[in-house]
Amino acid sequence: MQSAQTLFRLANGVEEYSLENGLKILIKRIPTSSTVSVWVFYRVGSRNETLGTTGSSHWCEHMLFKGGGKLGKGDVFRLISNEGGRNNAFTDHDLTTYFETLPRDKLELGLFIESERMAHSAFEPSEVESERQVIISEREGAENYPVYQVREELFASAFHAHPYRWPVVGWKSDLKTMTRDDLFTHYARFYHPSNAILVLTGNIDPNDALSKVRKYFSAIPQRESPGQKILFEEPEQMGERTSAINKPGALDYLGVGFRIPRTTHKDIPSLIVLSAILGGWKGLIGYSGDRFVPRSNRLYRALVENKIASEVTINFPINLDPSLLHFIVTIMPNSTLEAARNALLSEFAKIADSPPEEDEIYVALNQIRSWHAYENDGTTSQALTLGIMEIIEKRFLADNLVEQCLKVSPDDVQVVAKRYLSEKNRTVCTFETKSESSTS
Repeated sequence: MQSAQTLFRLANGVEEYSLENGLKILIKRIPTSSTVSVWVFYRVGSRNETLGTTGSSHWCEHMLFKGGGKLGKGDVFRLISNEGGRNNAFTDHDLTTYFETLPRDKLELGLFIESERMAHSAFEPSEVESERQVIISEREGAENYPVYQVREELFASAFHAHPYRWPVVGWKSDLKTMTRDDLFTHYARFYHPSNAILVLTGNIDPNDALSKVRKYFSAIPQRESPGQKILFEEPEQMGERTSAINKPGALDYLGVGFRIPRTTHKDIPSLIVLSAILGGWKGLIGYSGDRFVPRSNRLYRALVENKIASEVTINFPINLDPSLLHFIVTIMPNSTLEAARNALLSEFAKIADSPPEEDEIYVALNQIRSWHAYENDGTTSQALTLGIMEIIEKRFLADNLVEQCLKVSPDDVQVVAKRYLSEKNRTVCTFETKSESSTS
Protein backbone atom coordinates (compact mmCIF):
# COMPACT_ATOMS: atom_id res chain seq x y z
CA MET A 1 0.00 0.00 0.00
CA GLN A 2 2.76 2.45 0.97
CA SER A 3 4.97 1.64 -2.01
CA ALA A 4 2.15 2.51 -4.41
CA GLN A 5 2.00 6.11 -3.20
CA THR A 6 3.97 8.90 -4.80
CA LEU A 7 7.43 9.41 -3.35
CA PHE A 8 9.07 12.83 -3.54
CA ARG A 9 12.32 12.46 -5.52
CA LEU A 10 14.84 15.01 -4.30
CA ALA A 11 17.64 13.97 -6.66
CA ASN A 12 15.54 14.14 -9.85
CA GLY A 13 16.89 16.75 -12.25
CA VAL A 14 20.27 17.17 -10.59
CA GLU A 15 23.14 17.72 -13.02
CA GLU A 16 26.75 17.05 -12.03
CA TYR A 17 29.83 18.86 -13.32
CA SER A 18 33.43 19.24 -12.22
CA LEU A 19 36.27 21.68 -12.73
CA GLU A 20 39.84 20.72 -13.53
CA ASN A 21 40.90 21.69 -10.01
CA GLY A 22 38.66 18.98 -8.56
CA LEU A 23 35.63 21.04 -7.51
CA LYS A 24 32.45 18.97 -7.80
CA ILE A 25 29.30 20.92 -8.78
CA LEU A 26 25.69 19.84 -8.40
CA ILE A 27 23.01 21.98 -10.04
CA LYS A 28 19.28 21.51 -9.63
CA ARG A 29 16.97 23.85 -11.53
CA ILE A 30 13.71 24.69 -9.77
CA PRO A 31 11.84 26.82 -12.35
CA THR A 32 9.06 27.90 -9.99
CA SER A 33 11.43 29.39 -7.43
CA SER A 34 12.12 33.12 -7.07
CA THR A 35 15.43 32.42 -5.31
CA VAL A 36 18.75 30.67 -5.75
CA SER A 37 20.70 28.94 -3.03
CA VAL A 38 24.49 28.59 -3.08
CA TRP A 39 26.06 26.01 -0.76
CA VAL A 40 29.67 24.90 -0.40
CA PHE A 41 30.24 21.68 1.54
CA TYR A 42 33.71 20.78 2.78
CA ARG A 43 34.62 17.24 3.72
CA VAL A 44 35.86 18.24 7.14
CA GLY A 45 34.32 18.14 10.59
CA SER A 46 35.17 17.03 14.09
CA ARG A 47 35.95 13.50 12.83
CA ASN A 48 38.98 14.97 11.04
CA GLU A 49 40.48 16.42 14.22
CA THR A 50 42.84 15.02 16.85
CA LEU A 51 43.30 15.64 20.55
CA GLY A 52 44.94 19.03 20.92
CA THR A 53 43.00 20.53 18.02
CA THR A 54 39.43 19.49 18.81
CA GLY A 55 37.06 22.22 17.70
CA SER A 56 39.37 23.44 14.92
CA SER A 57 36.79 22.80 12.17
CA HIS A 58 34.14 24.81 14.01
CA TRP A 59 36.64 27.58 14.77
CA CYS A 60 37.67 27.73 11.10
CA GLU A 61 34.00 28.03 10.21
CA HIS A 62 33.84 31.20 12.31
CA MET A 63 37.06 32.60 10.84
CA LEU A 64 35.71 32.44 7.30
CA PHE A 65 33.34 35.25 8.20
CA LYS A 66 36.26 37.47 9.22
CA GLY A 67 37.41 38.51 5.78
CA GLY A 68 40.35 38.04 3.46
CA GLY A 69 41.02 38.79 -0.19
CA LYS A 70 38.27 41.08 -1.48
CA LEU A 71 36.09 40.53 1.60
CA GLY A 72 36.43 42.59 4.75
CA LYS A 73 35.19 41.69 8.20
CA GLY A 74 31.39 41.77 8.21
CA ASP A 75 31.11 42.05 4.42
CA VAL A 76 29.37 38.70 4.00
CA PHE A 77 26.39 39.65 6.16
CA ARG A 78 26.26 43.18 4.75
CA LEU A 79 26.31 42.09 1.11
CA ILE A 80 23.66 39.40 1.63
CA SER A 81 21.32 41.54 3.74
CA ASN A 82 21.51 44.35 1.18
CA GLU A 83 19.91 41.97 -1.33
CA GLY A 84 17.26 40.69 1.07
CA GLY A 85 18.93 37.30 1.28
CA ARG A 86 20.07 35.12 4.14
CA ASN A 87 23.22 33.19 4.91
CA ASN A 88 24.73 30.97 7.55
CA ALA A 89 27.13 28.12 8.16
CA PHE A 90 27.50 25.12 10.43
CA THR A 91 29.96 22.41 11.36
CA ASP A 92 29.11 18.82 12.23
CA HIS A 93 30.94 15.53 12.70
CA ASP A 94 31.53 14.91 8.99
CA LEU A 95 31.27 18.27 7.24
CA THR A 96 31.38 22.03 7.32
CA THR A 97 29.08 24.04 5.06
CA TYR A 98 28.27 27.65 4.14
CA PHE A 99 25.30 28.99 2.23
CA GLU A 100 23.62 32.05 0.78
CA THR A 101 20.01 32.14 -0.41
CA LEU A 102 19.40 35.12 -2.66
CA PRO A 103 17.05 36.55 -5.29
CA ARG A 104 17.36 34.53 -8.46
CA ASP A 105 19.37 37.20 -10.30
CA LYS A 106 22.04 37.35 -7.57
CA LEU A 107 23.66 33.96 -8.06
CA GLU A 108 26.98 35.60 -8.86
CA LEU A 109 27.14 37.28 -5.46
CA GLY A 110 26.97 33.95 -3.65
CA LEU A 111 29.66 32.48 -5.91
CA PHE A 112 31.92 35.50 -5.34
CA ILE A 113 31.64 35.21 -1.55
CA GLU A 114 32.32 31.47 -1.46
CA SER A 115 35.26 31.65 -3.85
CA GLU A 116 36.89 34.36 -1.73
CA ARG A 117 36.36 32.31 1.41
CA MET A 118 37.84 29.21 -0.20
CA ALA A 119 40.94 30.92 -1.55
CA HIS A 120 41.73 34.01 0.53
CA SER A 121 40.55 33.80 4.15
CA ALA A 122 43.05 35.79 6.19
CA PHE A 123 43.02 34.38 9.75
CA GLU A 124 44.34 37.66 11.12
CA PRO A 125 45.98 36.96 14.52
CA SER A 126 43.90 39.60 16.30
CA GLU A 127 40.69 38.11 14.89
CA VAL A 128 41.77 34.61 15.93
CA GLU A 129 42.23 35.81 19.51
CA SER A 130 38.94 37.67 19.50
CA GLU A 131 37.11 34.60 18.20
CA ARG A 132 38.80 32.37 20.78
CA GLN A 133 36.79 34.12 23.50
CA VAL A 134 33.60 33.95 21.42
CA ILE A 135 33.91 30.19 20.96
CA ILE A 136 34.85 29.51 24.57
CA SER A 137 31.78 31.53 25.58
CA GLU A 138 29.69 29.50 23.10
CA ARG A 139 30.89 26.30 24.72
CA GLU A 140 30.28 27.61 28.24
CA GLY A 141 26.80 28.72 27.21
CA ALA A 142 26.01 25.22 25.93
CA GLU A 143 27.18 23.77 29.24
CA ASN A 144 24.27 25.56 30.92
CA TYR A 145 21.88 23.15 29.19
CA PRO A 146 21.59 19.68 30.77
CA VAL A 147 20.57 18.11 27.44
CA TYR A 148 23.85 19.29 25.89
CA GLN A 149 25.82 17.85 28.80
CA VAL A 150 24.00 14.51 28.62
CA ARG A 151 24.58 14.23 24.89
CA GLU A 152 28.27 15.11 25.22
CA GLU A 153 28.70 12.54 27.99
CA LEU A 154 26.90 9.86 25.97
CA PHE A 155 29.23 10.24 23.00
CA ALA A 156 32.34 10.41 25.17
CA SER A 157 31.29 7.16 26.87
CA ALA A 158 30.03 5.30 23.80
CA PHE A 159 33.19 5.94 21.74
CA HIS A 160 36.65 5.18 23.09
CA ALA A 161 38.74 5.64 19.94
CA HIS A 162 36.74 7.23 17.14
CA PRO A 163 36.70 11.07 16.89
CA TYR A 164 32.91 11.06 17.27
CA ARG A 165 33.72 10.87 20.99
CA TRP A 166 34.58 14.57 21.25
CA PRO A 167 32.22 17.50 20.75
CA VAL A 168 32.06 19.51 17.53
CA VAL A 169 32.76 22.73 19.45
CA GLY A 170 35.87 21.10 20.95
CA TRP A 171 37.21 20.58 24.45
CA LYS A 172 37.81 23.80 26.36
CA SER A 173 41.46 22.93 27.03
CA ASP A 174 42.12 22.76 23.27
CA LEU A 175 40.22 26.00 22.62
CA LYS A 176 42.49 27.76 25.12
CA THR A 177 45.76 26.54 23.61
CA MET A 178 45.26 26.25 19.83
CA THR A 179 47.27 28.77 17.82
CA ARG A 180 46.61 30.77 14.69
CA ASP A 181 49.03 28.46 12.83
CA ASP A 182 47.09 25.37 14.00
CA LEU A 183 43.90 26.83 12.55
CA PHE A 184 45.43 28.04 9.30
CA THR A 185 47.09 24.65 8.74
CA HIS A 186 43.67 23.01 9.18
CA TYR A 187 42.13 25.50 6.72
CA ALA A 188 44.86 24.94 4.14
CA ARG A 189 44.52 21.17 4.35
CA PHE A 190 40.75 20.94 3.99
CA TYR A 191 39.39 24.13 2.38
CA HIS A 192 40.12 23.72 -1.31
CA PRO A 193 38.32 22.60 -4.49
CA SER A 194 39.17 18.89 -4.43
CA ASN A 195 37.74 18.61 -0.91
CA ALA A 196 34.57 20.59 -1.64
CA ILE A 197 31.14 20.21 -3.24
CA LEU A 198 29.31 23.25 -4.63
CA VAL A 199 25.51 22.82 -4.71
CA LEU A 200 23.29 25.29 -6.58
CA THR A 201 19.50 25.14 -6.52
CA GLY A 202 16.76 27.47 -7.73
CA ASN A 203 15.53 29.22 -10.83
CA ILE A 204 18.84 29.11 -12.69
CA ASP A 205 20.06 28.10 -16.11
CA PRO A 206 22.68 25.36 -15.64
CA ASN A 207 24.86 26.53 -18.53
CA ASP A 208 24.87 30.11 -17.32
CA ALA A 209 25.52 28.97 -13.74
CA LEU A 210 28.40 26.77 -14.80
CA SER A 211 29.97 29.66 -16.71
CA LYS A 212 29.80 31.82 -13.56
CA VAL A 213 31.23 29.00 -11.45
CA ARG A 214 34.23 28.76 -13.76
CA LYS A 215 34.73 32.53 -13.54
CA TYR A 216 35.06 32.47 -9.76
CA PHE A 217 36.48 29.03 -8.94
CA SER A 218 38.59 27.74 -11.82
CA ALA A 219 41.67 29.79 -10.87
CA ILE A 220 41.79 28.37 -7.32
CA PRO A 221 44.71 25.90 -7.26
CA GLN A 222 44.11 22.20 -6.87
CA ARG A 223 45.50 20.50 -3.78
CA GLU A 224 45.74 16.88 -2.81
CA SER A 225 42.54 15.62 -1.25
CA PRO A 226 43.05 14.46 2.36
CA GLY A 227 40.56 11.62 1.80
CA GLN A 228 37.93 10.28 4.16
CA LYS A 229 39.78 7.47 5.92
CA ILE A 230 39.96 7.68 9.71
CA LEU A 231 42.89 5.98 11.43
CA PHE A 232 40.96 5.11 14.59
CA GLU A 233 38.78 1.99 14.46
CA GLU A 234 36.28 1.79 17.31
CA PRO A 235 36.62 -1.47 19.26
CA GLU A 236 33.60 -3.67 19.88
CA GLN A 237 31.50 -2.69 22.88
CA MET A 238 31.39 -5.56 25.39
CA GLY A 239 28.68 -4.40 27.79
CA GLU A 240 26.58 -1.53 29.08
CA ARG A 241 28.49 1.67 29.80
CA THR A 242 27.18 4.10 32.39
CA SER A 243 28.07 7.59 33.53
CA ALA A 244 26.48 10.13 35.83
CA ILE A 245 26.33 13.91 36.08
CA ASN A 246 25.39 15.48 39.41
CA LYS A 247 24.76 19.22 39.31
CA PRO A 248 22.36 21.79 40.68
CA GLY A 249 19.28 22.16 38.52
CA ALA A 250 15.54 22.03 38.24
CA LEU A 251 14.99 18.66 36.51
CA ASP A 252 16.61 15.27 36.07
CA TYR A 253 17.49 13.85 32.65
CA LEU A 254 18.23 10.43 31.24
CA GLY A 255 20.21 9.67 28.10
CA VAL A 256 20.40 6.23 26.47
CA GLY A 257 22.37 5.50 23.31
CA PHE A 258 23.02 2.53 21.05
CA ARG A 259 25.82 2.29 18.51
CA ILE A 260 24.50 1.64 14.99
CA PRO A 261 26.19 1.23 11.57
CA ARG A 262 27.03 3.96 9.10
CA THR A 263 24.17 5.46 7.07
CA THR A 264 24.81 3.30 3.99
CA HIS A 265 24.49 0.01 5.90
CA LYS A 266 21.68 -2.37 4.89
CA ASP A 267 20.09 -2.22 8.35
CA ILE A 268 19.56 1.56 8.34
CA PRO A 269 16.09 1.59 6.66
CA SER A 270 14.79 -0.86 9.28
CA LEU A 271 16.41 1.21 12.03
CA ILE A 272 14.72 4.34 10.70
CA VAL A 273 11.33 2.64 10.86
CA LEU A 274 12.14 1.33 14.35
CA SER A 275 13.02 4.88 15.43
CA ALA A 276 9.77 6.25 14.03
CA ILE A 277 7.73 3.64 15.89
CA LEU A 278 9.53 4.30 19.16
CA GLY A 279 9.90 8.07 19.10
CA GLY A 280 8.34 9.48 15.94
CA TRP A 281 10.13 10.84 12.89
CA LYS A 282 11.11 14.39 11.86
CA GLY A 283 13.22 13.81 8.76
CA LEU A 284 16.73 12.70 7.90
CA ILE A 285 18.33 16.13 8.27
CA GLY A 286 16.34 17.79 11.03
CA TYR A 287 17.13 21.31 9.80
CA SER A 288 13.59 22.67 9.55
CA GLY A 289 13.58 24.04 13.11
CA ASP A 290 10.02 22.85 13.46
CA ARG A 291 8.90 22.37 17.09
CA PHE A 292 6.39 19.70 16.14
CA VAL A 293 6.32 16.95 18.77
CA PRO A 294 5.41 13.49 17.43
CA ARG A 295 2.77 11.88 19.64
CA SER A 296 1.81 8.75 17.70
CA ASN A 297 4.70 6.69 19.04
CA ARG A 298 5.42 4.27 21.86
CA LEU A 299 7.74 6.42 23.98
CA TYR A 300 5.35 9.38 24.04
CA ARG A 301 2.52 7.13 25.23
CA ALA A 302 4.64 5.26 27.78
CA LEU A 303 6.53 8.18 29.30
CA VAL A 304 4.81 11.47 28.51
CA GLU A 305 1.18 10.40 28.76
CA ASN A 306 2.00 8.50 31.96
CA LYS A 307 3.54 11.66 33.49
CA ILE A 308 7.00 10.13 33.84
CA ALA A 309 8.57 12.58 31.39
CA SER A 310 7.68 15.94 29.89
CA GLU A 311 9.61 15.14 26.71
CA VAL A 312 11.40 12.26 25.00
CA THR A 313 13.59 13.14 22.04
CA ILE A 314 15.12 10.67 19.61
CA ASN A 315 18.23 11.53 17.63
CA PHE A 316 18.94 9.44 14.54
CA PRO A 317 22.49 9.88 13.20
CA ILE A 318 23.27 10.46 9.52
CA ASN A 319 27.01 9.89 9.44
CA LEU A 320 29.93 8.59 7.42
CA ASP A 321 30.92 6.16 10.16
CA PRO A 322 29.02 4.04 12.70
CA SER A 323 27.43 6.44 15.16
CA LEU A 324 24.99 6.68 18.07
CA LEU A 325 21.20 6.41 18.00
CA HIS A 326 20.24 8.11 21.24
CA PHE A 327 17.24 9.08 23.33
CA ILE A 328 17.07 11.88 25.90
CA VAL A 329 14.30 11.97 28.51
CA THR A 330 13.31 15.10 30.44
CA ILE A 331 11.91 13.72 33.69
CA MET A 332 8.88 15.21 35.41
CA PRO A 333 9.52 16.77 38.87
CA ASN A 334 7.32 14.21 40.63
CA SER A 335 8.91 11.24 38.84
CA THR A 336 12.32 9.58 39.18
CA LEU A 337 15.31 8.52 37.12
CA GLU A 338 14.56 4.91 38.01
CA ALA A 339 10.99 5.14 36.75
CA ALA A 340 12.12 6.76 33.50
CA ARG A 341 14.85 4.17 32.94
CA ASN A 342 12.49 1.27 33.61
CA ALA A 343 9.82 2.64 31.28
CA LEU A 344 12.30 3.37 28.50
CA LEU A 345 14.07 0.01 28.66
CA SER A 346 10.71 -1.75 28.87
CA GLU A 347 9.69 -0.28 25.50
CA PHE A 348 12.99 -1.34 23.95
CA ALA A 349 12.49 -4.88 25.26
CA LYS A 350 8.90 -5.09 24.00
CA ILE A 351 9.79 -4.28 20.40
CA ALA A 352 12.74 -6.68 20.51
CA ASP A 353 10.49 -9.46 21.84
CA SER A 354 7.55 -8.95 19.47
CA PRO A 355 7.26 -7.30 16.03
CA PRO A 356 5.19 -4.10 15.79
CA GLU A 357 1.61 -4.12 14.56
CA GLU A 358 0.85 -3.35 10.92
CA ASP A 359 -0.91 -0.12 11.86
CA GLU A 360 2.25 1.10 13.64
CA ILE A 361 4.25 0.40 10.48
CA TYR A 362 1.64 2.28 8.45
CA VAL A 363 1.88 5.40 10.64
CA ALA A 364 5.69 5.28 10.70
CA LEU A 365 5.98 4.98 6.92
CA ASN A 366 3.52 7.84 6.40
CA GLN A 367 5.69 10.02 8.66
CA ILE A 368 8.91 9.05 6.89
CA ARG A 369 7.56 9.66 3.40
CA SER A 370 5.82 12.92 4.34
CA TRP A 371 8.82 14.38 6.17
CA HIS A 372 11.05 13.59 3.21
CA ALA A 373 8.94 15.98 1.14
CA TYR A 374 8.36 18.51 3.93
CA GLU A 375 11.97 19.02 5.02
CA ASN A 376 13.04 19.48 1.40
CA ASP A 377 10.49 22.15 0.53
CA GLY A 378 12.43 25.05 -0.97
CA THR A 379 15.75 25.86 -2.59
CA THR A 380 17.69 26.16 0.66
CA SER A 381 16.61 22.85 2.18
CA GLN A 382 16.97 20.89 -1.07
CA ALA A 383 20.54 22.07 -1.50
CA LEU A 384 21.32 21.18 2.10
CA THR A 385 20.06 17.60 1.82
CA LEU A 386 21.69 17.05 -1.57
CA GLY A 387 25.04 18.20 -0.21
CA ILE A 388 24.91 16.10 2.94
CA MET A 389 23.92 13.00 0.99
CA GLU A 390 26.75 13.62 -1.48
CA ILE A 391 29.19 13.81 1.45
CA ILE A 392 27.87 10.54 2.90
CA GLU A 393 27.60 8.67 -0.39
CA LYS A 394 25.65 10.14 -3.31
CA ARG A 395 22.91 12.73 -3.81
CA PHE A 396 20.15 10.11 -4.25
CA LEU A 397 20.88 8.49 -0.86
CA ALA A 398 17.93 10.24 0.85
CA ASP A 399 15.51 9.09 -1.86
CA ASN A 400 16.87 5.55 -1.68
CA LEU A 401 16.64 5.38 2.11
CA VAL A 402 13.01 6.46 2.11
CA GLU A 403 12.17 4.05 -0.71
CA GLN A 404 13.80 1.18 1.19
CA CYS A 405 11.94 2.18 4.37
CA LEU A 406 8.65 1.66 2.54
CA LYS A 407 9.60 -2.01 2.06
CA VAL A 408 10.40 -2.68 5.72
CA SER A 409 8.25 -5.34 7.41
CA PRO A 410 7.31 -5.77 11.08
CA ASP A 411 9.74 -8.70 11.30
CA ASP A 412 12.55 -6.52 9.90
CA VAL A 413 11.93 -4.02 12.71
CA GLN A 414 12.06 -6.71 15.38
CA VAL A 415 15.32 -8.08 13.95
CA VAL A 416 17.16 -4.76 14.22
CA ALA A 417 15.65 -4.07 17.64
CA LYS A 418 17.14 -7.33 18.91
CA ARG A 419 20.43 -6.67 17.17
CA TYR A 420 21.05 -3.10 18.32
CA LEU A 421 18.84 -2.26 21.33
CA SER A 422 20.69 -4.70 23.57
CA GLU A 423 22.27 -4.25 26.99
CA LYS A 424 25.68 -5.10 25.54
CA ASN A 425 25.35 -2.24 23.03
CA ARG A 426 23.87 0.29 25.47
CA THR A 427 25.32 3.49 26.93
CA VAL A 428 23.45 5.29 29.71
CA CYS A 429 23.99 8.74 31.19
CA THR A 430 22.01 10.15 34.11
CA PHE A 431 21.79 13.84 35.00
CA GLU A 432 20.65 14.09 38.59
CA THR A 433 19.99 17.45 40.21
CA LYS A 434 21.59 18.30 43.53
CA SER A 435 20.87 21.23 45.78
CA GLU A 436 23.45 23.98 46.05
CA SER A 437 24.13 23.04 49.69
CA SER A 438 24.89 19.40 48.84
CA THR A 439 27.48 20.37 46.23
CA SER A 440 29.35 22.94 48.32
